[in-house]
Amino acid sequence: MIEGIPSSMMTQHPDAASRCVSVQEEVDEAVYGLLPSPKGLGIEEIMIDFEGKLTPYHQTGQIVLELLNKGITPGKDVHITPRVASASKETVFRQLMALMSIVEANVRAIEQTKTQAVKEVIIPMCETAMDIVEARKRIGDVIQLGHREFGIEEDINSIQPIPLVEEVPELLSIDSMLSEYIEKCQALGFHTERIRFMVGRSDPALSYGMVPAVLAAKVAVAKAFEIGAGYGIETIPILGAGSLPFRGHVTLENIDNVLATYPGVRTITIQSAMRYDHGFDKTRKLAALLRERLTEKSALRLAKEEIEVICELVAIFTKHYLSTFFKIHDLICKISDIVPQQRDRLTRYGALGYARDIARPERLAAFINDDELRQELQALRPHLGLPLPRVIAYVASMYSMGVPPEFVGTGRGLNEVRDKYGEEGVRRLIEYYPSIKSDMQFAGRFLGLGVAKDYLPEEVLLEIKRDVEGVEKILGVSVGPQNPDDEFHLTLLETAKPMLKHLLGFNTEVVRNKTEETQLVRDWIIRQGKIRGSLG
Repeated sequence: MIEGIPSSMMTQHPDAASRCVSVQEEVDEAVYGLLPSPKGLGIEEIMIDFEGKLTPYHQTGQIVLELLNKGITPGKDVHITPRVASASKETVFRQLMALMSIVEANVRAIEQTKTQAVKEVIIPMCETAMDIVEARKRIGDVIQLGHREFGIEEDINSIQPIPLVEEVPELLSIDSMLSEYIEKCQALGFHTERIRFMVGRSDPALSYGMVPAVLAAKVAVAKAFEIGAGYGIETIPILGAGSLPFRGHVTLENIDNVLATYPGVRTITIQSAMRYDHGFDKTRKLAALLRERLTEKSALRLAKEEIEVICELVAIFTKHYLSTFFKIHDLICKISDIVPQQRDRLTRYGALGYARDIARPERLAAFINDDELRQELQALRPHLGLPLPRVIAYVASMYSMGVPPEFVGTGRGLNEVRDKYGEEGVRRLIEYYPSIKSDMQFAGRFLGLGVAKDYLPEEVLLEIKRDVEGVEKILGVSVGPQNPDDEFHLTLLETAKPMLKHLLGFNTEVVRNKTEETQLVRDWIIRQGKIRGSLG
């Protein structure tokens, strides 16, 4: 297995406002990020991304060779951990092509160093144990092909899968998924000496809301530790999170809150916004801090009663978030198509389009003991098959309307928690989500209800106002600009509003062809993102 456990993982997410990175630049970007400080950023691992992205299949091998030229041995000094395409959401073919690129990279590395460069691969959007098992079978197939064609060792366990779990119901039931996976691996003859898995923070927030995403991630980490202990297998959680609160709030300034919220996490992602919008100096400090702080092998423990309480909290906040989200879905998708693409990713539309499925709140009902809550979740009727916007574009779109998505459903959820459970309920929520106040304080700096009223239906605007009032009253958060940069952010919202509203009057195809107007709005969206410290 790979020597040690990396504490930091750089990713290729398109969330940086300050920099658009082409696939041609990603090799140099990876090498710089992995080189020790001060020559590089001192990050210990990279996630080369093939999921929903136009990454060349030879990129893995290119990065391996460039690192070797710098005297860095992948698989020993640093970790290269590609995220392959989802076989169910994209195609088996795209997943196999990515896996073949990993074999190629390993062949090249072994030729020079006798060291296998890639020993783990991330499997995205895992919903069932079979998603992981089927991917593991394909990994075995390409290893055997590599053995026949290139003479590499025929060890089907030499590349281990890292399941990435990205939806709230799956996070809450991760114990069932992992236990079934372990047992199926035993039956098939696969070795599973440890389970390294990734908890997604962004996409659960898009689908179910920020507070449910935080709480579900916490439950997933606790349940995974319990399963690992039961089978005698080491459990190694990765937190996949971005820089804005809605996507995890991983910044140098907020890292203490992140570590307090997710004890037991062993690796944390450092996405593009952290590197480019917050800067290389802060990134180096963050990577060094994670290397120091994430060596502890503490495990997050939650009692059964605590998990039941958390699940009810998840249901309450999900209900309020989705009741608003479903009403603005079409508007958000239109704006998200205008948000600039900062990486070479697949679009939401077209023959090769790639979009996630909408939330299924009724699937949360199985975790809820309260009959009324369960019925309220089941009453939410999303239009099945409705494609979601990408989460980074969604966050940027909401901020561009003056409504930080952190607010959606949060204030109404807080009010219901207090009405239903009293101040003790609020206290317990804050215990499980200790940084909720600081997260909302950050988002409140960029609130612009005066701008939002020109985009949103009256019903939705009233819901957002109730959210703001609930956050202010119960958490004691003050909203509005706190410094000249925040004031300028509000000015940019007002400046962009006439042109953005103009573009929203057209269908998607027309907007894409209105080059000058669209580019002007994109420039304003970029400037807003630079002030926030992330595009989305």
